[in-house]
Amino acid sequence: MKKSAVFVVAIFVAAFAFATLTACVDTDLSGYGYPSGFEDALSSYDFSRGEETDVRVMSFNILAHMESWGGSPVQPRAKLLLSMLDAVSPDAVAVQEMSSDWHKVLDANLGDEYVVLHPDIDVLNKNKTTIIYNSERLEPIDSGYTKYSVGDDNGCRAVTWGLFTVKSTGRYVIVTSTHFDLVREGQESKSLEKMNKQADEFISKINELYGRYACAVIACGDYNCEERGDVPDVYGKTNGQYAASSVYGKLADALGDIKYVDGLLVVNSDESKKFAPTWDHIFEKGDAIPLTFTVLDDKVFENVSDHYAIVADFAL
Repeated sequence: MKKSAVFVVAIFVAAFAFATLTACVDTDLSGYGYPSGFEDALSSYDFSRGEETDVRVMSFNILAHMESWGGSPVQPRAKLLLSMLDAVSPDAVAVQEMSSDWHKVLDANLGDEYVVLHPDIDVLNKNKTTIIYNSERLEPIDSGYTKYSVGDDNGCRAVTWGLFTVKSTGRYVIVTSTHFDLVREGQESKSLEKMNKQADEFISKINELYGRYACAVIACGDYNCEERGDVPDVYGKTNGQYAASSVYGKLADALGDIKYVDGLLVVNSDESKKFAPTWDHIFEKGDAIPLTFTVLDDKVFENVSDHYAIVADFAL
């Protein structure tokens, strides 16, 4: 058999095996409940929309299910995530670490309202850094996926983007989702070099999209970098050099972190941690006006992920 034929057969067998494995994932969530205090904590937030709101965007690292990454089974967490989506009602969700089990379970339970943008990287791999959009409120016009030239080869280190029309107003907006590398112990210099390269490529992509479509870009994601490393984050930990604050500074200078817009309504469960450093951020380029910024940081939400979801409303 020729080498090319052997390669094709190998790819087919691998794809079949992958499809068989993922097909075995249980997608029935009816047997799962809510942890104590979850529903009360979720209902304590006011998610009503102001008249000026054109688009609501959520960014959430939902934590891959792989045990080596610290992720527990998807199904009980998916039940909670779906409840959060129902309460928050975002127009677009920038998702990180959406592993194959997450794709399978959410595909079966999102219903017709929410659609996953660019779910596949190739025939074998799902997009772990993607966007879920509300098809009743947003109409996709164009989209893309770009892998960074450096970084972990795990499907996370990339940027997914979508150009949308807001159906109610006809206005345009671009939403992006990304997930940077992180500073690892013993590899500090090399890690920062990778992260800075990713930041440069990300900023270049945002500038390209803004120039091409001339509309606001809302840039969401898990950037694995904090505003400052010398003050405690939302968990009360001071991360020092591992906060990669120089990378954050580069992003904030080029794009602007909406959380720090003067006069913005910032909401979370603990007033004392309102401006504590975080790994996840929503940046903006263009003329979108941020109206609210919410961190779903009640401790019970840690049953979903080791990250807290962040939500922002914008006028376009």
